[in-house]
Amino acid sequence: MTASSQVTVLVGAQWGDEGKGKWIDVLAADGDLVVRYQGGNNAGHTLYVAGKKVVLHQLPSGIFHSRQTSALAAGVVINPAQLVAEIAKVRDQDVHLTPERLWLSGRAHVITPWHIHVDEQRESRSKSAIGTTKRGIGPTYGDKAARSGLRVGDYVDTAARGRWIQRMKEVEPSFGPLLTTSAEAWAAFEAAADALKPFVCDAESRIRAAARAGKKVLLEGAQGALLDLDHGTYPFVTSSSTGAGGACQSIGLPPRQIDRVIGIAKGYVTRVGAGPFPTELHDQVGALIAKKGQEFGATTGRPRRVGWLDGVALRYVVQVNGLDAVVLNKMDILTGLSEVKMCVAYRHPVLGELTELPWSSDVLAACEPVYQTFPGWSTEIPKSGSMAQLPPEAKTFVAAAEAFCGAQITMVGTGPGRDDALYRD
Repeated sequence: MTASSQVTVLVGAQWGDEGKGKWIDVLAADGDLVVRYQGGNNAGHTLYVAGKKVVLHQLPSGIFHSRQTSALAAGVVINPAQLVAEIAKVRDQDVHLTPERLWLSGRAHVITPWHIHVDEQRESRSKSAIGTTKRGIGPTYGDKAARSGLRVGDYVDTAARGRWIQRMKEVEPSFGPLLTTSAEAWAAFEAAADALKPFVCDAESRIRAAARAGKKVLLEGAQGALLDLDHGTYPFVTSSSTGAGGACQSIGLPPRQIDRVIGIAKGYVTRVGAGPFPTELHDQVGALIAKKGQEFGATTGRPRRVGWLDGVALRYVVQVNGLDAVVLNKMDILTGLSEVKMCVAYRHPVLGELTELPWSSDVLAACEPVYQTFPGWSTEIPKSGSMAQLPPEAKTFVAAAEAFCGAQITMVGTGPGRDDALYRD
């Protein structure tokens, strides 16, 4: 008999950088298993543990809870050398990972020095670069789709890895020379195989078994839902399925076993890299929000573009992902502004007023935002406690965002620490 399922999916509800790392860490405290289901080391999840800032790129953000198991599932792409380095980094903070505590899917695909080389070449030569992190993510997913990639299970098998390298030499003229010109990177790539081999397993089977047994399972997305390969602002997206549906596909988990889907948004919006961004601010207010919010990419260090909360886009994410709840993060950053705004429609020069997120990035890029404006607040938001403690003006803004997007806002982020949050009573 199957026990009651307790599976939660957590997705970024904007263009990424919403603060997922912190909230995964918070929710993982009550969990048994935390699973990263997509993306690679292009993600940067920032959390604060015992007052220390930690940035994780591949390990799930629940890794600092000693009783939890963590997993990287089939939909993830893994940079082996960097994963070994990340495991060593958390070990320095007294997190000792064993094969019982970290499961690496044999089905996940491997980012090789070849994929990084291809990514760098494509982005540098393109006249319309989309702003990738140049970490080989896109080419790795591309080879996966082309059925020519290297999976983790084969990577840690010396003979299988050798066969893949030989095949690549035969089909890619520049592959052989790269083995010589990037010899150091290839050496690190090869050396990481032995270190990771003990962790490789049929992770998906174990995850499904945990869900059937009624374990508390938290499925962690990277990037944001608006960067989803199918449902994001294509082509200015990442190369994987960042939404809740991607979790089911990555793990082979029946959708009916998902109990709850939580979206993490900020009280404003940021975006890294190119792509349409209707509510982007180019004024002093935007600069102030960026400074107070320390809006720099955790992976690349690039400044993030900043804009007002886009209610139309948030409502779209709620609908596409079936969000049961929304966390409105970084509300403290908006304190002190004379007014705050939320986009409730777009105005296109030809199509007129649009109330839904258009599928075309060209259409979205030509849109101007239609705002609803709210009074700001100067009273400091309490660091912890109840959402009832929000200043009246902040309550009004949160209530309007909740009503517009169609999902209950159950938590408000008030800072980077684990306890910096207000919860709905």
